[in-house]
Amino acid sequence: MNLTTLREQLKPPCDVLDVHVHPLGTGAASVRADARRILDAAGRAGITKMCIFLLHPESGAGSPLHDPAMRHCRNGNDYNLRMRDQAPDAFLPFCYVNPACPDASVDEINRCIVEERMCGIKLWVARRATDAGLDPIMQRAVELDVPVLQHAWDKTTGNLPGESFPRDVADLARRHPGAKIIMAHLNGCGLRGIEHVSDCPNLVADTGGGDPEAGIVEAAVGALGGRRVVFGSDLPVRLFGQCLGKTLGAGLSEATKRDILWNNAARLLPEWAGVRPL
Repeated sequence: MNLTTLREQLKPPCDVLDVHVHPLGTGAASVRADARRILDAAGRAGITKMCIFLLHPESGAGSPLHDPAMRHCRNGNDYNLRMRDQAPDAFLPFCYVNPACPDASVDEINRCIVEERMCGIKLWVARRATDAGLDPIMQRAVELDVPVLQHAWDKTTGNLPGESFPRDVADLARRHPGAKIIMAHLNGCGLRGIEHVSDCPNLVADTGGGDPEAGIVEAAVGALGGRRVVFGSDLPVRLFGQCLGKTLGAGLSEATKRDILWNNAARLLPEWAGVRPL
């Protein structure tokens, strides 16, 4: 068996929509090179569409900028728009904002989503999801009918200041029952995190975060249901194929795998994203 044949056998059974991809920023020679590198890797893995977000291109992927000024958010969002220009059928940019600046964040959401037709909102670790600064952002997300991807983790070494635990994201979902929330990092949230959000029907969990772990996707489906788990890789922190294996190798029906890989995310995105369930 040659490498090409092996790759074909490992490809997913349907198109894949990855809700959690970070461009490299200064980790690449140019926006064009950044887009090409991601597209090539996605093509090898069988991934056709990606929700992308970069906080601050000058800092590159994995930026330590935890409480960014709004200019950093705007710079990152502009970079994401340039990425979309490279491959509009593949890249679906999300708008990065900082809840520490709620009014300015709403202005940036209006620019990025109303004017530029971005497809969602991304929140990192500037403020925990329990903070009231998130409320104007969430209210605008509901008005625009776009999803909000909220970083979450439960670290044995202790979370960063402002970093949300899964229970914080559950609080956010209960405060804003009309919002469509994606809780990032299934592996980083763990079994306890799954239980913390199990009674929040407006919240889905993405499969990214941490090393691949057998049984974690099945556990999430068992607690949340097959329509409340979406595929996310967290590229470049993890590889596409590595993260796909958690879903493709799970003991789940083909219909549930298709929901995770495409349909559930397609149901969350706004109409202008041009994505429909299979």
